[in-house]
Amino acid sequence: MAFIHVSGPAKTEGFKKTASVAIAAGSALGFEQGYVRQALNSTVRIAGISVRKITSSSDDYADNSVIPVIVPSEDDVFEADVVTGSATQASVGVQYDLGSNTDGTAQGITVSGTTYKVVTVVGFISATVVLVKFNANYAFANKAN
Repeated sequence: MAFIHVSGPAKTEGFKKTASVAIAAGSALGFEQGYVRQALNSTVRIAGISVRKITSSSDDYADNSVIPVIVPSEDDVFEADVVTGSATQASVGVQYDLGSNTDGTAQGITVSGTTYKVVTVVGFISATVVLVKFNANYAFANKAN
C-alpha cells in the first residue's frame, strides 16, 4: 500500500519529520506540531507524500531531520490502493477518506468512508486500485460534496 505518483509536476520540498516515528515511503503525511508524520485517517490537511522510508534502524530515526516530500498540486495524480471496500467506475468523482494509519506502513484509501474527504477518485483501475488527487490542495478541493 502506498501512494505512487503517476502524473503531474511532482514538486518536492523538504520538511522536518517527527523524531522516533517510522514513516513508509509513499505514505501520506500530515503536520503535527510543525513536523511531518504519517497522516491519520482524520487528517484533512495533507503535507504531501513521503519519498523516503524511515525505520527504527535509520541513522536519523531519533532526529527531527528533513525528509523529501512530494507536495501535491491540482495537477498531481497518484495511484492508491483501496484498503476498505471495493472501487467501481462509479467511484470516479467521489471524495473518500484515508485508510487507517500504522506508522511505518503506507496508507491506502477507504471507499466506504466519506467523513473527511481527503482524496477524490479521478480514475478507476480495479476494485483494489484507483487514481486519486489530494483535496488538501485548496485549488482542487470541493468540500461541498
